Amino acid sequence: MKVKINHRLEKVASLVEDGSTILDVGCDHALLDIYLLQNKKDIRAIASDIKEGPLVQARENIKKYQLQSEIKVKQGNGIDPIEEGVDTVIISGMGGLNIVGILKYKMDLLKNVHTLILSPNNDVHQVRKEISKLGFYIDDEILVFDKGFFYPILRFKRGKKKYRAEEYLFGPVLLQQRGDSFLAFMNRERVQKEKLLEILPKKYFKKRWQLKKELRMIRRYL
Repeated sequence: MKVKINHRLEKVASLVEDGSTILDVGCDHALLDIYLLQNKKDIRAIASDIKEGPLVQARENIKKYQLQSEIKVKQGNGIDPIEEGVDTVIISGMGGLNIVGILKYKMDLLKNVHTLILSPNNDVHQVRKEISKLGFYIDDEILVFDKGFFYPILRFKRGKKKYRAEEYLFGPVLLQQRGDSFLAFMNRERVQKEKLLEILPKKYFKKRWQLKKELRMIRRYL
């Protein structure tokens, strides 16, 4: 029996490499971890959450699919439940600044981690910028449209790269690929920023200047 997960989590899973040992932060009943065990090769996982409630359901789900030996369940804050063998950390469905804080202030726990798969709900440019400062570069990106919203999924690898302002804002991989979802996202961004610029009082000079700058970037890629 195969577990079913939503489209966004399917795309998160697609960025996980065979042979990975994962810490899934904020595991949401461990459905992603179960899916990975069923669809990838040689996966081990730790399903973690700061609250006990979701972990009760996670344990029930793991038992239902008979994966108790492959998926551990641990309660803890952020990446605190990490173990020595973990090489991949997944954080999906949280605010971008929250994700940055979880990783930035516990870098000592990431010493054996070579892959971060992050899907923030907002402040994506800050995630790209701040995580890049921690010794990771953007290896891959996917843009998912789900229930009326666009969600980016970012895969970071160990290493360093320099990025331009528009790459932090819109994603270096997405800008290069310019797929249909990305173009739809850029058009939506253009319309929203143009409307905001129309109604924003001229006394907000700095904000208006930033909006105009971002609009020039967007139009360059459309």
